[in-house]
Amino acid sequence: MTSLNPTDQELTELFYQVVRQLNQLAKSFPQNVNPFSGQYKCLFLLDGVDFISQKALAAILEIRSPSLSELVSKLEKKGYITRRLSEKDKRTYILSITSEGKEEVRRVRSLRLKEHHELTDPLSGDDKQQLYQILTKIKDYYEQRGITK
Repeated sequence: MTSLNPTDQELTELFYQVVRQLNQLAKSFPQNVNPFSGQYKCLFLLDGVDFISQKALAAILEIRSPSLSELVSKLEKKGYITRRLSEKDKRTYILSITSEGKEEVRRVRSLRLKEHHELTDPLSGDDKQQLYQILTKIKDYYEQRGITK
């Protein structure tokens, strides 16, 4: 491995420092809300449709049926979704979001929007555009090499 020239080294160290700062800031946000968790992914998806079969939802979320069953049970217990047997196929469960579930989605989206604004607050519109282009370029570079999704 070749050594980094000072500019690359400084840039890399600065990048990691900012990542650490952003992680520290993120820890100050409400801990009970993780929009990337399975429960919230499920709720966000259900918020965009009237109803969906449990099997179709498992395929979209790319999770196994038993894992989704556990997720669905938790969401059902919280009153966020309903689960009923399909009229056409009694082996199939149909899921839909409740008004409480829709309210939770609105609440989480509002919290996330506030977080997004706080994270990007120091940047001007031009800064945001430039940062977006640079981060996209870095992300695409590593995706092409199979390092990340």
